[in-house]
Amino acid sequence: MRARPALIAWWLAATPALAMAQAATPAAQAAASNAVVAGETVTDNAIDDRIRDAAAAAEALQGPLDGSWTLVAASGKALYAFQFVDKPGGQDPPEGVWRDLRRPPGPGDIGLIGSMARGPGSLSLGFAAKPGARPVAIELKSGGSGGWSGQLHEDGVTINVMLRRN
Repeated sequence: MRARPALIAWWLAATPALAMAQAATPAAQAAASNAVVAGETVTDNAIDDRIRDAAAAAEALQGPLDGSWTLVAASGKALYAFQFVDKPGGQDPPEGVWRDLRRPPGPGDIGLIGSMARGPGSLSLGFAAKPGARPVAIELKSGGSGGWSGQLHEDGVTINVMLRRN
């Protein structure tokens, strides 16, 4: 698997950027509600329509696993966050990065997925979450609602999990 430094950089930068966007003041949101482009006032609806069109075009260039996912224990506790890159057609193997949601943000809580394989209705992930520990292994089966369920094998313990799209 090729390393994806840009994907890791995006993942690290996305969380603070999203938090800042959500914390914008009402005055800042109101000022941004009408933009002037090439001398014309563009409404929020026109901007929203352009964003939706661009997102739809981008989706056409992505495979079914592409995007953000969260691995959740049967108890409902979020364990890992994933960002997958999945090219359409299924010819290339998917790639991605992981973040351990149980650890505070800092060095060692994020990394590349070392192995990722999909089969008809199955998905397997493997990565080294802690130096010197056995690799984490996740075996999943496709569910009817677009999610995945299966088992996480970590530190000699196996737990039932679900992988959900964010």
